[in-house]
Amino acid sequence: MEACRNCGSETLYELGFVGEIAPFFLKRVVNLECGIAPSIHPIKIFLRRIPFVVRAVQRIYGNSALTEIQICRSCRFVQTKVPFSDEAIGRLYVDYRADSYNRERIQYEPEYALIASSVGTCPQEVQARRMGLTRWLAGKLAVENDFSMLDYGGADGKFLPDLPGRKYVFDISPVVPADGIIKIESERDLGSYPYIQLAHVLEHVCCPLDLTRKAADFLNDGGHLYIEVPQELDDETMRLLIEGDRRIKVSIHEHVNKYCEKSVIELVRAVGLSIVALQLEEVDFGWTSATVIRALARKS
Repeated sequence: MEACRNCGSETLYELGFVGEIAPFFLKRVVNLECGIAPSIHPIKIFLRRIPFVVRAVQRIYGNSALTEIQICRSCRFVQTKVPFSDEAIGRLYVDYRADSYNRERIQYEPEYALIASSVGTCPQEVQARRMGLTRWLAGKLAVENDFSMLDYGGADGKFLPDLPGRKYVFDISPVVPADGIIKIESERDLGSYPYIQLAHVLEHVCCPLDLTRKAADFLNDGGHLYIEVPQELDDETMRLLIEGDRRIKVSIHEHVNKYCEKSVIELVRAVGLSIVALQLEEVDFGWTSATVIRALARKS
């Protein structure tokens, strides 16, 4: 039986082929491209040598690659019907944000050139995310002498809050950790921590429920798990999807999962934690603005 990969519920609603896969994602993950099929017909060969003819055909007929989408009636989580494997997703991130990644992505998405040097590194984004989290956590955590923090899947760990204590990041990528961050590259080397964060990770992975359970296993008793995900589909769009509206396109790019507040709440419950605080906030990253969902959960 198919189940929601966020909360485990089997109450899935089929939306059909409304998921549009971004060209770069399609190339990296599935090794496919959209385009005009080859032909040996001499007239077709001649016409395809004329750029404006090719562009006109693409505009008229489109080049979309579509995948089936499901929405969970229990938690309103949006997922692809057929999950992308961890191995396939890994091909997208093998050189994440490196020059080779940016060059290839720009080939498929020329507009990405405008933001490639800013995504994830823009000083305003770093400041807004880290300081915004630090302010939001104020008064919600007991920061004691032996306090430590783990950024689970956090690349270089630079988005950990500005709190006193030891700072770790667990990530299998070759990214060098930020100053003051200790990198852990193997799961067997992880200990237990009073604070763990999954910040802008769950929207990228095949099964967020499994990953969240795994991260929560490394919490101390009474420890806190912080989850941060983008809300890319507003409440009205979510309402239309849950009612079965199939006119709405769901974009599949780096983010293969779509969240709302209810999705996060039910994820927390599914892994046996309790919600301490939840908030939606509009954050200015400098190169774009985004609505993020913040959630703090506690292990009993």
